[in-house]
Amino acid sequence: MNMSKTASTTPGRPIRSVGRILRFLSDFSRDKYATVALVVFVVLVLSSIFANLVAPHDPLKLDLLNRLAPPVWVEGGSWKYIFGTDLLGRDILSRCIYGGRMSLGIGFAVILIGGTFGSLMGLLAGYLGGRFDAVLMRYIDFQISIPYFLLALTIMAAIGPGTKNLIIVLSIGSWPLFARYARSIMMSLRQQVFIEAARVAGGKEIVIMTRHVLPNILSPLVTLTSLELSRIVLTEATMSYLGMGVRAPTPAWGLMVQEAHDYLMIANWAVTTPGVFIMITTLSINIFATRLRISTDPLQRGKH
Repeated sequence: MNMSKTASTTPGRPIRSVGRILRFLSDFSRDKYATVALVVFVVLVLSSIFANLVAPHDPLKLDLLNRLAPPVWVEGGSWKYIFGTDLLGRDILSRCIYGGRMSLGIGFAVILIGGTFGSLMGLLAGYLGGRFDAVLMRYIDFQISIPYFLLALTIMAAIGPGTKNLIIVLSIGSWPLFARYARSIMMSLRQQVFIEAARVAGGKEIVIMTRHVLPNILSPLVTLTSLELSRIVLTEATMSYLGMGVRAPTPAWGLMVQEAHDYLMIANWAVTTPGVFIMITTLSINIFATRLRISTDPLQRGKH
């Protein structure tokens, strides 16, 4: 009898999960702008991951004979260098593709480190309360009172530029946002009936956190992660532009703008192309995150 019950109920869980995913995709696909944004972002991510297969040229290869060659749509341009070349004759399209690997890679690394640490701290603070919650929130209030970019710039000036240092600094700057958001959700869930019922049933704290709390905060945290990724990409590009981030000759969008800004009047494509990549990336993330918030929030979904 027990075996028959198990056999009849166990397959229902994945079926219900698949059903929820299909309903979410159906609701999400109704927004054409969000669908296009998601496709664009996926293309950017995949091209960054497989940059060695997608990029038409070596991003570090110099070709001084074709220095500042115009893009294909400008007179004198050629299909060899579709988006033209920079001041050292390097293919701009290839450098933008590899630059996406660097910028998005830093963004995902910061989300993984800062987002995970901040979410765990926020969950613990909201669930445990007491002195730990008070001390943590006072520190978060202090850090958030300092402008994010100013904090990152100050620390980078002290420890020096570099990709690893930039990831550490951006993670330090981003985790309080995740912690505060996770804590606020945890505070609203802590007194819910199903949490109290789990306690009365003798559930361990770690089991309650992982089985009952985590699924309820996962959706809003995913939305926050999407929005924070956009901000991190912009911050990384700005830091690299100021010489406090990725170092040459590694391709990075902000660094490419910085290297070519003196040639804006005679070779504007060397500046505008990486700038367009930054704009498209952040715009697609923001549109996707907005729709994601609506699709996962019943109140918001009812208004749309």
